[in-house]
Amino acid sequence: MFLKRMLYLLPLLLVLLFGANPAAAAESKAYKKARAGYDALLASQQKQLYRENWVKVIEALIAVGQAKPADRQSPNALLLAGKAWQGLWNVSRNAQDGEKAVETFDLLAQKFPESSLADDALVLAAGVLESVLNNPAQAYLRYQQASERFPKGDMRSLAEKKLTALAAHAPPKVTPAPAVAMKAAPEKVTKEPGPGAGVELTGVRFWSNPGYTRVVVDLSGTAAFTINKLPADPKDGVPARLYVDLAGAAPAAGLADSLIVNDGLLQTVRTGRPTPETARVVLDLVSFSDAKVFLLEDPTRLVIDVAAGATPSLTAAQPELRAAPVAAPKPPVSAPATSVAKDQVAKIVEQAPVEAPSKIKLPKSPLKGLRRIVVDAGHGGKDPGAVGANGLMEKVVTLAMAKELAARLEEELGCEVILTRKTDVFIPLEERTAIANKVGADLFISIHANASVNRSAQGVETYYLNFSKNDKAAAVAARENGTSIKQVGDLELILFDLMANAKINESSRLASEIQKSLVSDLSRHYSNVRDLGVKQGPFYVLLGATMPSVLVESAFISNSVEETRLQDSKFHEKAASAIVKGVRNYATALDLVANQ
Repeated sequence: MFLKRMLYLLPLLLVLLFGANPAAAAESKAYKKARAGYDALLASQQKQLYRENWVKVIEALIAVGQAKPADRQSPNALLLAGKAWQGLWNVSRNAQDGEKAVETFDLLAQKFPESSLADDALVLAAGVLESVLNNPAQAYLRYQQASERFPKGDMRSLAEKKLTALAAHAPPKVTPAPAVAMKAAPEKVTKEPGPGAGVELTGVRFWSNPGYTRVVVDLSGTAAFTINKLPADPKDGVPARLYVDLAGAAPAAGLADSLIVNDGLLQTVRTGRPTPETARVVLDLVSFSDAKVFLLEDPTRLVIDVAAGATPSLTAAQPELRAAPVAAPKPPVSAPATSVAKDQVAKIVEQAPVEAPSKIKLPKSPLKGLRRIVVDAGHGGKDPGAVGANGLMEKVVTLAMAKELAARLEEELGCEVILTRKTDVFIPLEERTAIANKVGADLFISIHANASVNRSAQGVETYYLNFSKNDKAAAVAARENGTSIKQVGDLELILFDLMANAKINESSRLASEIQKSLVSDLSRHYSNVRDLGVKQGPFYVLLGATMPSVLVESAFISNSVEETRLQDSKFHEKAASAIVKGVRNYATALDLVANQ
């Protein structure tokens, strides 16, 4: 009788276990297939000599790691993908493969912080940074996160030993001078509120990246602010703090007093009132080297970018060549003892004959290093952007063009493309580059439609972040920022600081290639496509981007002829195709420069 009941209940049990979530079962099969490909690659020294074999395995593993809903094996898949990038570096000695390993390990730790593999990923990322990329400062941060975020993890002991060994590369301490204004420039871009302005702090948000965290404080109006810093007090267990005081402001009723971050840079963000006339935002710091604070409007919000330590190559004066090969082979990355037994990549590579990188058969893609692009559809939701004479809204055009561009980039270049918005929703400008930074994008492309009070104005122009060179560029920046021209001028007072990590030279080259392709290709299908050139401007949507970034003004929605074009899907297709061509030319040229 008991056996009959079990046989009767077995189909129901199987349905409950597998039938309720067929997607999860399919994703598990996807993991098994991806893992099988990984194991087969490790078992064949011959396969390991070809880049395309590594990339195919990595793509399959990352697809499982980023599946929605998440596969229970997603953390495992991302860990193997990171190890595969590391294994590819062992063969290619291409610095960018090491960067991709770090990026993938970081993604695991960010996306699955509750996984038992999160601390392993941080330690592996630190090992690559330390031994391959020669960046002990960033390695220190990963070891620190592994130790502090996972105090009961099996990597803590190793991480703490490494922290001791790399103590000389710890982020500099906050200067022990209390209540010293950090930077005078940000105060110049604020407005003094009138008596009884009654500005409220209505919300606090943040985006985390290793080495960079952006905090945004939403305000009901403009308030003058000052930035101060305080040193840590080890005796009382008080961390170093960065705080911003806003005059004539107060936290809104119901706003939480604190927001837990715990991302390795910040512990918490706290709000309060040191005096009845002042609101205070306090950032409890774990690691800190610099901060940039600026005010954005419409809606009003205060942006605080906290950096744990700058990479020397990421400066405007000396742009990074991402794909620069390592001149001489380095020893394989030393992995934790618990990982070595599980992964035979280093062992197999060590057994293979050592050859100079030029002798290894690595199929060379013209787009080496271009893996992920963020495409931003300008405006959206409550922000319609410019409106044409016949009622066409910029937000509608940009979304359609962004979707077309994303599809073509994926199809023609094989890149992963992430859209900042897929529907008609409002996204604050500062959130758009934060998305790009968070996902580790290689490029950021923001799509817009131009407008002018002169209805006969027409043509194409492409912008990158820099000081505006003329009044027309400042006017475009003001319109896209939703500010006045005077506020654009105020922003330029602090633009030097905000551009510290912006890749200005690379952005200029990307803008030139896109502009050239747009004008050339569109001119073959449409008459009077004017080349308005590549220009510079202080665009909020480009602020804080750590990758080459451009803003494309595809046509004038204020011009009746070009408004008609902007409504046409064929124009979207041709413009998208031209932008893809520009991206391809940029990536190919950069690869040639980087490998000379």
